[in-house]
Amino acid sequence: MAVKQFEENSVRVSLREISRENIKGILMLKVTPEQKKFYPRSNRYSIAEGHYPADDDPVWMRAIYADETPVGFLMTSEAPDKGMYFLWRLMIDAKHQGKGYGYRAVKLLIKRIEMSGNAKEIITSHLKHDGDAGSFYQKLGFNYTGELMEGDEHVMKIVFARYLGSFK
Repeated sequence: MAVKQFEENSVRVSLREISRENIKGILMLKVTPEQKKFYPRSNRYSIAEGHYPADDDPVWMRAIYADETPVGFLMTSEAPDKGMYFLWRLMIDAKHQGKGYGYRAVKLLIKRIEMSGNAKEIITSHLKHDGDAGSFYQKLGFNYTGELMEGDEHVMKIVFARYLGSFK
């Protein structure tokens, strides 16, 4: 069952819970060989990491579907009581990149977080050498914070409008 969906160009993008029915398809998704050099974490690794996170914040993992085809994976670390969300992983299978599925999936994620009622911000990061990721996230409304995470990841965030005053 789709959690959320977004229709454009007759392809419906949805975020679905990972289950025994779809896990094999999610585990088979791969990025390009070039991307794998910089982003070596497979979906298998990410799902295991999501079940055993380093901190106590809940992890939300979803398969990204285009109609009935699994095309990607996303994972967030969330502290909903604080209104803080971190887009931890986003991947689109090499065969499905460039079709807008990642963009539409993140839009669905942002809408889900906004509708939580207490969202203050969503943060993500990308490696320095991956300039395309920065422009991708900027188109979604993320802005650079000027911070680096783990020395080589540029931090970006969206601050939700109703909380802008509380961050000054």
